[in-house]
Amino acid sequence: MIIRTVTMNDLNDIVELESAAFKMTKEQTRNDMIGRFENYPDTFLVAQEDGKVIGHIFGPTFNKRYIEDELYFNNHPNQKDDQYQMVLSLAVLPAYRKLGIATKLIEALVQVAKKQKRQAISLTCLPKLTKFYEKRGFHNEGKTSADIPDPAGVTSVNMVRTL
Repeated sequence: MIIRTVTMNDLNDIVELESAAFKMTKEQTRNDMIGRFENYPDTFLVAQEDGKVIGHIFGPTFNKRYIEDELYFNNHPNQKDDQYQMVLSLAVLPAYRKLGIATKLIEALVQVAKKQKRQAISLTCLPKLTKFYEKRGFHNEGKTSADIPDPAGVTSVNMVRTL
């Protein structure tokens, strides 16, 4: 397995993975991914095995500690002086889960963020995933201020890993 930055050749694999993981239409996902490839190619990493994308992690840099809803809907280019690396998505194909791939993707993004002199990595997750992220160096900083909880009525949690 190798971890590398995304290319346009990865688009179909990523659309399949992301749309399945987050219950989005493939058309919506394809449009979102093209914008993300263009705006933060250095912080969009894929895990590849035998020529196939088996996982990915991505997000823009930002100058606020926590993810805001706008980051999910408006792609903006990474800025050199942004202090934080955001994670909008971490996904691994079901057949490859529990093999440490998500951890390797997180650590690869940590290395990118350190080289870019970011202060921390920030993400939101469902409460059931806090232990997963805590084992990887993130700290639970409380519920998000999102206006809308997920469809099951659950409010996400802010998780931050200082670099």
